[in-house]
Amino acid sequence: MADEIKENSTQKEKGKDKNKSKKKKEPGKVRRWFKDFFSELKKVTWPSFSKVLKQTGTVLLVTVCFLLVVLAFDSLLGYLWELLLGGLSEESVVLSALVGGGGGGLL
Repeated sequence: MADEIKENSTQKEKGKDKNKSKKKKEPGKVRRWFKDFFSELKKVTWPSFSKVLKQTGTVLLVTVCFLLVVLAFDSLLGYLWELLLGGLSEESVVLSALVGGGGGGLL
């Protein structure tokens, strides 16, 4: 039993040593990251100004089209909602009048 405890403790210490070696920072790691970053940035092909303007115009046109479609659906659903509420309120008044005076005697 004591031997097992010693083996477990030595294994834990070895694990700690491995973690310590992993935590050591490599020298110049930050400098290498920036160097790689800028070298990759140089490889980027940037679009011309006219192409950017054309693509911006396309995005704005598509956005306006979607705005009009959403506005049309909103107006249609709003009209149907008002029609539904208006129909329900008229039916409820007629129904309450038929059932028993419409509640006008309470006032």
